[in-house]
Amino acid sequence: MKQIWILIILSTLLFAPMSYIPASLENPNSTFTNADATSGRVYGELAIEDIYEAIQSSKLRDIVQKFTENGSRYLFGGFEADVEGPNKYARYYIIEQFNVLSRGRIEIEIFGDYYNVIGKLPGYLPGNNPIFAITAHYDSPEECPGANCDGGGIAVMLGLAEVMSQYEWPLDIYFMALNGLHPHGQLMMDFQEGSDEVSREFEHRGIETLALFNIDTILYPDPSNPNDAQVLMGYDGIGDYSRGRFWAELTRTVSNNYGSDFILPVPSNYIPIWYTSDHYLFYIRGFSGTLCAFESGYAIDETYHTGFDVFNNPHFNYDICREVAAAIGGSMAYIMGRTYGERREFNFSFIIQSERTERLYIPISMATNIEVSCRWFGGPATFHILNPNDEQIGIAEFDHASAWEPTTVFNISIVERGLYTLILNNSGSQTVGFEIRYSYESDIDHNGVPDSQEFWINPGLFSIDEDADGLSAAEELFLGTDDNNIDSDFDTMDDKYEIDNGFNPADPSDGVADSDGDSLSNAEEYSLGLNPWSTDSDFDMMPDNWELEHGLNPLVDDANQDLDNDGKTNLDEFLAGSDPDLPESELSVIPAFSIAIIGILSLIIAISWYAYQESRMID
Repeated sequence: MKQIWILIILSTLLFAPMSYIPASLENPNSTFTNADATSGRVYGELAIEDIYEAIQSSKLRDIVQKFTENGSRYLFGGFEADVEGPNKYARYYIIEQFNVLSRGRIEIEIFGDYYNVIGKLPGYLPGNNPIFAITAHYDSPEECPGANCDGGGIAVMLGLAEVMSQYEWPLDIYFMALNGLHPHGQLMMDFQEGSDEVSREFEHRGIETLALFNIDTILYPDPSNPNDAQVLMGYDGIGDYSRGRFWAELTRTVSNNYGSDFILPVPSNYIPIWYTSDHYLFYIRGFSGTLCAFESGYAIDETYHTGFDVFNNPHFNYDICREVAAAIGGSMAYIMGRTYGERREFNFSFIIQSERTERLYIPISMATNIEVSCRWFGGPATFHILNPNDEQIGIAEFDHASAWEPTTVFNISIVERGLYTLILNNSGSQTVGFEIRYSYESDIDHNGVPDSQEFWINPGLFSIDEDADGLSAAEELFLGTDDNNIDSDFDTMDDKYEIDNGFNPADPSDGVADSDGDSLSNAEEYSLGLNPWSTDSDFDMMPDNWELEHGLNPLVDDANQDLDNDGKTNLDEFLAGSDPDLPESELSVIPAFSIAIIGILSLIIAISWYAYQESRMID
């Protein structure tokens, strides 16, 4: 008898009706954002903070150690450049690192009798555009390991090669490891053999620079100098503002506004090696924006050009090395991150203690007006603007301000080019958070045309749309998409739709992705007109995929409708786990009938089986 009851119970459980329980949704109306939906091309955005974060002092120190481990890289002359030894090994190391750190993106050329290593990170814009260049020499003085001369410069270059290669920039960036700065038996003005070869070749090829950053000895700061004079950025002190001073002041701006504020721009006569370092031959051949970074402690650097110029010199400061690299990378990003048709605009947030100040630099390259607005709450504040001569040209004092709406602080017209200073002073007794925005017109090539009115492409491309997808030819160029195809990556989603929804129109993988986790791919959501970042496009508290599965419209609020006319709304059905297109009466009859039939059959089978066992026992 025991077996009969077990069979009956199992049969009942097996065929009993079960309630449908929907998947748990913590927030069915939540929307999602894609924080990394670009193709890597830089346009209209700043990457300065990311560049600072990516460059690490310890890694630069490791590069200097590895680069100098074979000793002096001195050359007696160009004939020794390809002889087995430290100079050649250093060149191989640089080539290897360019390939590894850039993941093969840097194009390498070995040029001249001195085997200069020229690495080019190609920009995405077409045409013969101006370039950025970073130079350092990889030879060293005789019997000098050259950690500071010029291992630090090579470390800056390689660190920038790695970080800048993580993006697609509009302009070419050249990384030039030059050789032969210290050949034996040459007159002082005949040094720079490598830079002579390369500058002549660039002149022959018609290459123009926006800025050329030469990194010489930088690791030995003068401890008696103030924080903002730890490294000197030398520029042409007698030429036009655009030839150098603007670019030196730009590195100071970036170092102060985003970094550790270590850089002091100085005219060329303050740099003792101005005439003997690698930038000089580029400078005298008319290349724009030639700068030379040099240590502030050169007068007390007893290891300069000696055998004690080793990577672990206790006087060397690798934070300086990092700051120079990040400020140069940030300066290039500052220029190439601009947007056509818009003024330069910058936003910063600060927590300022009582009676303390915060300072921002603004490099002005043309007559313009500086507009400043700020949002803060908690007490009074005072703002100042100083001109390039540190003379106050504006002051604004406030007893209080709205925490919700920005307060207009300044709108000052200026004509003098140079570095302006914006000072925020928390004049209250409490710590206060400030969110400040400032904007201005710029003219980085100093041709009299505001940058907002020109870019490094034909301006007509901003008004052409060959494939009529809502994206101009210029926008397609910035995005890396096909101006003759509305769906450049063939993922069935139009390019404009992908841009509007934070997807990458050059990456087909986001078509099959499910950004909101509702079991519908992004491409399916696009074809159905749904929101790919919300599980509930019509906000009726019923998930899109559930509505589709049950014949409802995920674009219409049909929560209060009753699809099966059983007296329960569609939303009630979803919450109860029942079927909105099947009346409750049918749900109750069918399971009951099924239980009855199965129960009877199970009982008959069990009795028959028991009777069979009994008959066997009798036999």
